[in-house]
Amino acid sequence: MIDSPDLTMAAVKMVLSLALVLLVLWLLYRWARRSLPGGAVGGGGRGLVKVLASHHLGVKKSIMVVQVPGAVLVLGIGAEQVNLLSRIDDPDEVARLTHSESGQAAVGFREQLERLTRPLRGGHSAEAITPTNEQQNVAARR
Repeated sequence: MIDSPDLTMAAVKMVLSLALVLLVLWLLYRWARRSLPGGAVGGGGRGLVKVLASHHLGVKKSIMVVQVPGAVLVLGIGAEQVNLLSRIDDPDEVARLTHSESGQAAVGFREQLERLTRPLRGGHSAEAITPTNEQQNVAARR
């Protein structure tokens, strides 16, 4: 008579092998989470980059105001690239932009963007390039 393998013993070996592999993966995950800077694995809650504001401009296009250690950056996000639009290094300005009781930016995205892009527009305020209510009404009637 031919000895057939014991199915119970094979199942136990398979379960124990799977448990060993899962344990090794879990230990590697824990080690990587503790040893990699900023808790790069799984978020870790210690991220160095904080998004202060974001505004969608079009298909796969947006502007983001992000905080990194020591600066606030205004980034243009496209489908295939990220461009630095402006950088704020002044500690007082960084504190003013990021300080708020609710943890959100102290001023709205539009105000931040207008203030940061004012030098690019030659010092003109946003009100000078924003259509008035009457201009908007005329355009809506057309």
